[in-house]
Amino acid sequence: MDKLKRVLAMIGVVLLVFMYVMTIITAIFASDGSHNWFIGSIMVTVLVPMVLYAINMLAGLQKKTEANNRMREQIYMNQIRDALKQKEAQENAAGQQAAAQTAQVNTAGQEKES
Repeated sequence: MDKLKRVLAMIGVVLLVFMYVMTIITAIFASDGSHNWFIGSIMVTVLVPMVLYAINMLAGLQKKTEANNRMREQIYMNQIRDALKQKEAQENAAGQQAAAQTAQVNTAGQEKES
């Protein structure tokens, strides 16, 4: 993400420098388009930082959203793991209870045979 910010910042700087250089060049040569270049430079001076700030904000929101999604996923995984442990414990308890009943039946059967 930091590389993206740096690249966008460099693009913004290059664009601003280009606009000001073109404004100065057209003003020096008294071109008919110098007024348009000046207005464009002013607009770019305002718009480029606003756009870069908006992109930076959106990137931050995306980062928070991804962190929240990871945390939510971890919570769900813990809940699933706990539910599976409870189910396994219930199955083990049922198995032990069935084994105890079988042992009682076997013991009772052996006593009757004696």
